[in-house]
Amino acid sequence: MSQVGYLPNSSKLAIVSSPVATHFEIKRKIDHAVRYEGMLEKAKKWPLSHESNLFHANFGDFTEQDEFYLEIEGIPSMSFTIGNSVYVEPHRAAIKSFYFNRSGTSLAPAHAGKWARPVGHLDEEVSVHSSATTTSLDSYAVLASKKGWYDAGDYGKYTVNSAIATYTLLAAYEHNPQYYDKLITNIPETKNDLPDLLDEVRWNLDWLATMQRYDGAAFHKLTTLEWPGKVMPHEDVEQRFVIGVSTSASLDLAATLAVASRVYQEHEPELAKQWLVQAEKAWEWAQQNPDTPYIQPNDVKSGEYGDSTFDDEFFWATAELYIATENPRYLDYLSNSHIEFTVPGWADVETLGLISLLTHGKDLLPSLLYEKWKQALLSLADAISNQITTSPYRIPMEEADFVWGSNSVLLNKAMVLLTARRFTNNNKGYLDIVHQSIAYIFGTNPTGFSFVTGIGNRTPMSPHHRISESDSVEAPIPGMLVGGPHSGHQDKCSYPYPMPADSYIDNWCSFSTNEVAINWNAPLVYVLGELNALLDKRK
Repeated sequence: MSQVGYLPNSSKLAIVSSPVATHFEIKRKIDHAVRYEGMLEKAKKWPLSHESNLFHANFGDFTEQDEFYLEIEGIPSMSFTIGNSVYVEPHRAAIKSFYFNRSGTSLAPAHAGKWARPVGHLDEEVSVHSSATTTSLDSYAVLASKKGWYDAGDYGKYTVNSAIATYTLLAAYEHNPQYYDKLITNIPETKNDLPDLLDEVRWNLDWLATMQRYDGAAFHKLTTLEWPGKVMPHEDVEQRFVIGVSTSASLDLAATLAVASRVYQEHEPELAKQWLVQAEKAWEWAQQNPDTPYIQPNDVKSGEYGDSTFDDEFFWATAELYIATENPRYLDYLSNSHIEFTVPGWADVETLGLISLLTHGKDLLPSLLYEKWKQALLSLADAISNQITTSPYRIPMEEADFVWGSNSVLLNKAMVLLTARRFTNNNKGYLDIVHQSIAYIFGTNPTGFSFVTGIGNRTPMSPHHRISESDSVEAPIPGMLVGGPHSGHQDKCSYPYPMPADSYIDNWCSFSTNEVAINWNAPLVYVLGELNALLDKRK
């Protein structure tokens, strides 16, 4: 069951393993009164899990709001809530996790509570690695690259992964500005004139803007040469470097700063102009260097984020620049593109551009082109929807989706479905899948874990996250989504089950299933925010 609860008018599905039970009851917690009854329905076996004898307890038409438990054969489940606010605090925690992962600042008790910590990684004097030099910028150079978010369980800051995470949060704001304008997350900037979400994103944008070389290229990452040990940020004092440049990083920077230029135009007009200039400069560099992949230097061990195809990055960056400038040269490029749209991920970003074009481009695009791209989005959404038939959990996850960060694959699919519902009357079908996907994240899955730290009754306590592992607090930083199950086992840890949907352990060792990352948390923010905003609009 979902350990967070259910919205009153959402789909509600519990998965039961029992060879003998035939029906279920929903009882109110306060007085044990039976409020709903139903028959269990046989569910098909999932080839991706070891589970057997699965049944559905379907109570989607039960809309009473209170705290309940499900009882089968006299055995009660954990309690759960049905109410309009069940996603409010999980959403706030998911956003606040970015604050907890800020680089270059101390976290005060007033905002961080027991997770307060000293400043680390000011990055005021970052060395230029030989892989990022030019005739005008040698490896003796140093530069400032302050602020930003730690990418994942380590202390690196990566342009490519930071870009999709930042875009997803900016899209969350763009699609529901009235909701986010009033959302408070208790960060140091809360009392200024910016909404808290834009304040948080601004912390990372300020860093991202520093990752552009003088010629327009974007540095691929900022890390130490070796992986840091299990230490707190202020204890990690190894020299940090900007490392490599790449076509992917440059185009991702261009796209993200172009989006930021329009989102912050009203709040920070001069800064928005600067970001747009940087975005166009990065795009121009990529035009002159269309096939420059990042190649990991021999002396560098930090994350690679390597990519060898750049059609998707070109489409995304060009789409955002066209929306920002309305320059016909960008439209010419887009009109001649024949790209295939897929579920977004850090290495596949073309659909981010598609979402932006459909959201903002109806009056900017030729009608035939707009309709063509709308149908492309709906076709992708329908393909995702069709995938639920293979899963007893009714989620759109196939074997190929159980990769490193499988939970983010599911949430990015949910983001596509939520975007598609804006352009179709098939709202309920898409929303039902989104609700089931969120229930999966919060515990309705073969592992029984809610995959978000601090949210639910059984949550990760030992994520692969250096701050949470190294501080003196037993509980990890809350609101962080762990990667989730898959059978790659790159970390060589010991897993109790080999099947892709089962293969998860809550252990620091398991960086392949229990690490956290900003690009995984961002779609969690988007999806929960969209569901909360939909309720707000109906009130």
